[in-house]
Parts: sequence; structure tokens; C-alpha cells
Amino acid sequence: MFHAKRLVPIALVLAATPAWAQTPLKTDGQWRGSVNAGASLASGNTDSTSINLGANAGRATERDRLNFTLTTLYGTKKENGERSETANLFRFGGKYDRDINDRVFGFGSLDIEHDKLQELDLRGVAAAGVGRHIIKTEKTVFDLFSGLTYNHERFTEETRNSTELLLGEESTHMISDTTSLNQRLALYPNLSNSGEYRIQFDAGLTTSITKKIELKITLSNRYMSNPQPGVKKSDTLLLTNIGYRFGD
Repeated sequence: MFHAKRLVPIALVLAATPAWAQTPLKTDGQWRGSVNAGASLASGNTDSTSINLGANAGRATERDRLNFTLTTLYGTKKENGERSETANLFRFGGKYDRDINDRVFGFGSLDIEHDKLQELDLRGVAAAGVGRHIIKTEKTVFDLFSGLTYNHERFTEETRNSTELLLGEESTHMISDTTSLNQRLALYPNLSNSGEYRIQFDAGLTTSITKKIELKITLSNRYMSNPQPGVKKSDTLLLTNIGYRFGD
């Protein structure tokens, strides 16, 4: 059991997530987004610190949507005089959607990731495909989508290049006037190496404290069937942040 002389969670998160990512998008062509930063500190038998930084930006019109996300996480601990990293993560993503008709849309995306603890120096994934709005109301949007990806992975000991199938769903829900929920699940069966696959799941619950200040809980999971030797297949991240939002 961990015994600490003091445990100080520091809610430095200056923004949680943009309104356009949590509710059905406003189609006025205006940019909306957020920046965020959080930290925690513990001291005692084990000294540990962690810092996370993030940013979101997006815009939407009647026909298309463009958004970007950025997440970084870094943590260390000092135990028995030895300091080691507990997290060293960087993720960046960009996605463009364009409606073909009222229900069907096409999309293209690019995701870049670094995770030192997974021995992943770089993963770059370019994707393109089509999707369908199953539900599209003022308070709820639920989409199904599919496509193809090109995945370039550079690990400490090897480099992989592969084509993947992309299958997924995502939704946003206004639970009340001040609280919203968003989630996305994506499956990546590997077409170049039969039997291998990746799964990504992200969810966020956001509630407004004031017009600009939000409280958010974020859950993220990454699963890879063929990680590097000695590396676990699944990584889960849970963050609680207070945020500042810009844009109406």
C-alpha cells in the first residue's frame, strides 16, 4: 500500500474539451476550441509527479466539419533514490468530414502518436472512408463509419507498415442543458498481417460550471494485439480536469 505524507492534486486544467466536440456542431463556420493542462504531485515513500497538456479546435458548416486534437502526458516517480518515467505520451489528430447527402458523409483523417513506455517512437495513421448518420438531432448524433488506413509504426526495435480496415461508431449526447457525453469506438483489423488488430476507445463526460468553465472526466483505452515483447497489450488512461472553453 502506498503511504504518502501529502497528496496534492493540482487542477491546472485550463480547458477540458471544446463545445463542438461535446454537442452537435454549430454550423456557422466559426472556430471553437480549448486548451488544457493538469498536474498532480505526491510525496512520501514514493515521490511522483505528472503533467498533461491538451488542445482542441474545430469548425463546422452546413456541409463539412474540420477538427484537431492534441494530448500529451508526462509523469515520473522517485523510489529508493531512483527516478523513472511513469508516462511519456504524445497524440495528435486531425479529421475532415464532408456530407454527401443528409445521411451519408465522407471523411479523411491523420493521427500521430508517440508512447515511450510502449516502445513506440512514432505511429502515423492516414485514413479515408464513408459514414452514415444513424441519429441526427439537436441533442444526439450517432454515426457509423468504415474505411481503410495506412499505418506506419516505428518501434525501438522494428518498423512496421500495414494496411488496415477501419470499422467504428461515435456519438455525442446532451444529457441536460449543462452536461454532455461523447464516445468513440474504432476497430482496426490488419489486412497486411492476418489476425492482428488494434482497438481504440475514447469517452468524455463534461459539465459546465459557468459559461466558460467546465469539469470533465475522460477515459481512453488503446489495445494492440501484437505489442513489443514485454509490453502489455492494453493501456487505459483516466483524467479528471477543470477547463476553460473559448468560442460560443
